[in-house]
Amino acid sequence: MIQTTRRELDVPLDTRSLAPLRDFVREVLGEGQLAPKVARLVVIAIDEACSSIILNAKEQGASGSLRLLIDIDPTRVKIRISDTGNDYDVGDVTKEELLKEFTRSKKTELGTFLIRRVMDEFSYVFKKGFQSEIEMLKFLYESEQPQSN
Repeated sequence: MIQTTRRELDVPLDTRSLAPLRDFVREVLGEGQLAPKVARLVVIAIDEACSSIILNAKEQGASGSLRLLIDIDPTRVKIRISDTGNDYDVGDVTKEELLKEFTRSKKTELGTFLIRRVMDEFSYVFKKGFQSEIEMLKFLYESEQPQSN
């Protein structure tokens, strides 16, 4: 049976944060008792999103932190990833243009494809000078529930 779990982790926007992020994600998904296949797929989606944010921040010379929230209940896994290091200038672009660029960039194209294949919902919000936020939802269907013996 899926266990209700809600945990957060804040890490610096640094590539050295990727290993602790991965460990945290595996630990929380284990606490939630997700089916192994679902957990593996969600780990891939979260890892890709966090890696993209951190690598983009590094490329832009940004500093700050990344906050990862994982919220699991019996019907879904909700992930919110936000960063406070987006004080770099992306020019005068609309939210739609920014999302299009995020999803078409050669660096993130495969990652975005993987995220969209794994997750049921995906949204990206950019608030210049404040934070970027990715929210992902994976609904848990009965066929994906762990089997009890």
